[in-house]
Amino acid sequence: MKPINLIQTILRLILTCTLGLFGLIGTVDGGETMGNPYQILEKHYEAIGGLDKLKAQETTYREGTISIEGAGLQGTFKQWEEKPLRLRQEVDLTVVKIIGGDNGEFRWRIDANGKLQIQKDENTIKEREVKKLMEVYEHLDPNSAHFTLTLECIEKVNNVDCYVVKIANQINTDIQIDYYNTTNFYLVKTVLIKPNIEEHILYSDFRAVDGVIQPFRETVEILPTGEKQVFEYAKYEFNAEFDIGLFEPPHEDVEDFQFVDGESAENIPCEFIENHIYLPVNINGREGLWVLDCGASVNVIDSTYAVELGLELEGPIKGQGASGIVNFYYVTLPSYTMRGIRFKEQKVVAMHMRHIFQRFLGLEVVGILGYDFLSRFITEIDYANEKLSFYHPEKFEYQGNGKVFDSPLDNDHMFSLPITVDKTYSGKWRLDIGGSGLDFHYPYARDHNLLGLEGIDAIAAGAAGEYKVRFSQFKTIELDGFTIENPLIGVPYQEGKGSFAEKSLVGNVGNSFLRHFVLYLDYKNQRVIVEKGDNYDYKFPRHKSGLQLWYTDNNDIEVLFAAPNTPADEAGFKKGDIIKAINGIDVDYFDGIISIRKLLKEKAGITYTFEVLRNKEFIEMQLTLRELF
Repeated sequence: MKPINLIQTILRLILTCTLGLFGLIGTVDGGETMGNPYQILEKHYEAIGGLDKLKAQETTYREGTISIEGAGLQGTFKQWEEKPLRLRQEVDLTVVKIIGGDNGEFRWRIDANGKLQIQKDENTIKEREVKKLMEVYEHLDPNSAHFTLTLECIEKVNNVDCYVVKIANQINTDIQIDYYNTTNFYLVKTVLIKPNIEEHILYSDFRAVDGVIQPFRETVEILPTGEKQVFEYAKYEFNAEFDIGLFEPPHEDVEDFQFVDGESAENIPCEFIENHIYLPVNINGREGLWVLDCGASVNVIDSTYAVELGLELEGPIKGQGASGIVNFYYVTLPSYTMRGIRFKEQKVVAMHMRHIFQRFLGLEVVGILGYDFLSRFITEIDYANEKLSFYHPEKFEYQGNGKVFDSPLDNDHMFSLPITVDKTYSGKWRLDIGGSGLDFHYPYARDHNLLGLEGIDAIAAGAAGEYKVRFSQFKTIELDGFTIENPLIGVPYQEGKGSFAEKSLVGNVGNSFLRHFVLYLDYKNQRVIVEKGDNYDYKFPRHKSGLQLWYTDNNDIEVLFAAPNTPADEAGFKKGDIIKAINGIDVDYFDGIISIRKLLKEKAGITYTFEVLRNKEFIEMQLTLRELF
């Protein structure tokens, strides 16, 4: 489950949407159509006040209001900019306050809980390079080695004819498409296309400020979530003098935790169940089970559980999960403790998630410990021995013999690793200890002809619901000399709107691979350390039935899916069948659905007799396990 971080989204929008990147196309006087975008540029800049005036704007200050439609959130923003690349922005939505900027050397941001992140991932570095060149107007040069401008067509925007120009560059894959009023040359719309997000921006309420036309209203629609944000400008100010320290991040990072004993919490027992890691968390004297997930860009609490604790929900806001769109809220979480660590009050996200774990595992899981937890430590995960250790980032020095991978955090606070499958499919995979398996992202699978591979179909689930995936067996998966044989890797059936549709990465690497290792997550130094674990060479048992089960709302064990051409399919199981007994033993005597799944991983050739209820009739079925790959 991957709730999108609204904070990162807003900061990206302010970075890209409020920098005055005015139009690149229009018409000549008298309505003559122009086919050369560079000729049109000249007319556009004349219309808004002249390129010389824009180039003379060395510093810019903006402030105004922001509202998020449908979320009930509104607030204020301020932005300071000084060329080249220096930037600071502050957003106050009352429920969350966020700050981000660029000191001319690197981009940085402070999240709702005061945590500082220096952004040095490849995508950010390239975005900064593009922005720097745009600030000196290199895109206006027809001979630029970095930018290509093309006139696409004429389209209507709000019943106004607009020329459409596309700006591509040689530095990254981002594309900017601008729409210009063919009558007055004003920019009325911009579409920014990035690997995993699109921003559609409408400009209106144009006014002159120091002789230059500026939009005082911007309406931004974010895809794939469909969320709309409205920026209303109250003030523009140019060439004011700023203290250069304004653009620097704070010298000290937040420390909102305390170890109960000493400077670490080591060898803490955890539960590794169905390829997920669980820890108990105590809030106001009430203990609940939380899942550890570096793929969650914030901590998450189940919204129903939050209400039970008497916490106030603020929202809702649209977010992006692995398979689609979800609604979530903001909650102020009081001081909480887990084994060996005490946290101060934090801002977290609340959403309806408890039912997913109940339906698939029969576990009462009430929260996700994500970035707001993990980023405070160096976290050591010993999968084989089900132990966790948390070290203070200022006191930790690695002494082992594992391999150290530089892994700059991306916009969603996630690590990536260089992985090769079958010595052929190479690239960066997003590391996700909240993911149970290995999955290619749909765009990569499509572009590398992996969609038609033979395999076993399955239903997967995330915060946004269920989706279909096909698992195929490959020969090897390799991480810089660490090689695991015969991995199963999934491919989503459809591109969808979630993180598996992201184009910049090969896929997600989860615990079916990571469980072979001891893993260190070092957020401070943005690196991952990998050691061979005690289960490095262990061949974990696999499902041998093709039968997927879950709980109904009435706590019955129900058939969710019987994969075609598997023992479950051949035995005649159908979606909706209720499992009543196995080998004559009532399912109530089994230790839940997890114990039944273990039965289905036993040796090939074992036969089970199932008694199922279908349409109020009892049916007996014989299922014989076999290797599926």
